Amino acid sequence: MTHTAEFDVIIIGGGPNGLAMALALGGARATPRARVLVVDARDPRKFAASGNDTRGSALTRATQNIFHGLGCWADLKDHVAEMRHIIVTDGKGMLEARPSLLSFFTADGDKAAAVITENRWIAAALMAGVDRSSDIEVRGGVTVASIVREVGFSRVNFADGQSVRAPLLVGADGRNSFVRRELGIPVEGHDDRQVALTFSIAHELPHGLRAEEHFSPTGVFALLPLPGNRASIVWGTSPEEAAQLMAIDETTFNAALNEKIGTHLGRTNLEGTRQAYPLKRQVAREITGPRTALIGDAAHIIHPLAGLGLNLGFKDVAALADCVADAMLRGEDHGSQAVLERYARWRRFDIASTIAAMEGMNALFVNDLPGLTLLRQAALRLADRLPAAKSALMDEAAGMSGALPRLMRGL
Repeated sequence: MTHTAEFDVIIIGGGPNGLAMALALGGARATPRARVLVVDARDPRKFAASGNDTRGSALTRATQNIFHGLGCWADLKDHVAEMRHIIVTDGKGMLEARPSLLSFFTADGDKAAAVITENRWIAAALMAGVDRSSDIEVRGGVTVASIVREVGFSRVNFADGQSVRAPLLVGADGRNSFVRRELGIPVEGHDDRQVALTFSIAHELPHGLRAEEHFSPTGVFALLPLPGNRASIVWGTSPEEAAQLMAIDETTFNAALNEKIGTHLGRTNLEGTRQAYPLKRQVAREITGPRTALIGDAAHIIHPLAGLGLNLGFKDVAALADCVADAMLRGEDHGSQAVLERYARWRRFDIASTIAAMEGMNALFVNDLPGLTLLRQAALRLADRLPAAKSALMDEAAGMSGALPRLMRGL
């Protein structure tokens, strides 16, 4: 008979949310410290070491607190650029010719609301933290065949015949989550009929730590500062134009990119590869099941208008960590329905309200209806003139509003 290894928590999915969850529960700074297993069909160590994921992500101030709390900010800090100036424009034509309707400045001495980094550095920093943690085991290149509910445990059976079990299973396995399907949890959502091209560029002139967000009828075009004379680009457009941009050669693409951006950054050139992601809204009807919690894209996918998707997943991590740690300290069964309901209750409203906000922004900003065009331009100009409104927006951008878990508060 094959021996079944036991852990306190099993996490399926070794991406950023899964690795952060492992550190939050089993890392050197976790109290109490759980015995955690991370499994993934892909090898998380090899993926982190490859540096292939050059997509840029904004990390809010609250998410930066998580990295500090997990003990891996030092692994990431040299690869981030602050967003100290943000401009928002609306309309057609050359990006540099568009007037700024809303702008934010971070005063000298104040901490920026968010920083920008590439996903490859996020993965590497979290993996470094995991490798320093003796209570976290990572198994890459394994296929999960089935998940079985037992009294007091979830059993995970692998394709090679091995099995493991734990009182709590965490599904961090992305938008096509196997864990969610095994639970029989349906998803609700729709296709936005938009595609986001993501890539990094090098440019001649300094960006001055300025982020730009340009709205158009086909999508948002964002320039996000990276360290040095580099930037991360999110180019939202129609599926048809996205297919054309992905098909052209690099020289032709660079010409189209320079025409799109203009001259304020000097000559720009593609770095690495282009990636294209169809945009959709997707949310699981439930984020918990018997002895199981869903986090990150397994639970929700939102429109990337405000760059909140990854941060929303990290908020799942921090909230679930609080619920599990408190239960373990009290001697509770940390995978029980009562503990999981605390997590679901905490996250339910925040997920729903964030998705609703992104849906509203997409409907308001990504269209060319004359009435809505005038409305959004007036709203942006009004907000730009109201210090209290701008301050509230910056608090939201920093992720510091609402009831925050301990990790996000820097505790």
